[in-house]
Amino acid sequence: MSWITAITCIGRAAVKLLSQQVIDRNGTARPCSAQTYEHRSIAVPFGGCTEPSNVKAGGYACPIRFQCAGCGFYRPDPSYLPAIEDHANSLRADRERARAMDAADFVVDNLTSEITAYEEIAEKMQDRLAALPDDERAELEDAAVMLRRLRAGGDRVPLPVTVINRQEGNPR
Repeated sequence: MSWITAITCIGRAAVKLLSQQVIDRNGTARPCSAQTYEHRSIAVPFGGCTEPSNVKAGGYACPIRFQCAGCGFYRPDPSYLPAIEDHANSLRADRERARAMDAADFVVDNLTSEITAYEEIAEKMQDRLAALPDDERAELEDAAVMLRRLRAGGDRVPLPVTVINRQEGNPR
């Protein structure tokens, strides 16, 4: 078995496992088949999106400008927990900058609401994970690590590149 086939099999197994842990923005379980997970949603920075026009447009037609935590079509799974937590921290920094800039109250309030929404999602996901038996939780955490690594391209092997020295005066 080639390394590409092995990684593909491992990735599919991780998707199959994590597709059963998908929740909505309210923390309600929204398990789905691996095919639904892959074909009826589009990856967004903090989970998956099932909003039909955004899925059809490959993720480039978000009607609420990627404020995912406030959207009924948002579907995160445990593999996105670090990204969700990082984003909440980034929003906190943005809120402090907005306060320092004496931004309008609605700007600060919007950032606060978004932070709260992401914190609630992360907390509900962590509670669901904590309720699992240790062996199941460990298996999910391993699958989540694998998916994060695959998303980041950590298992990609760069192709060899041939450097061509061009002679001066010949741009081709």
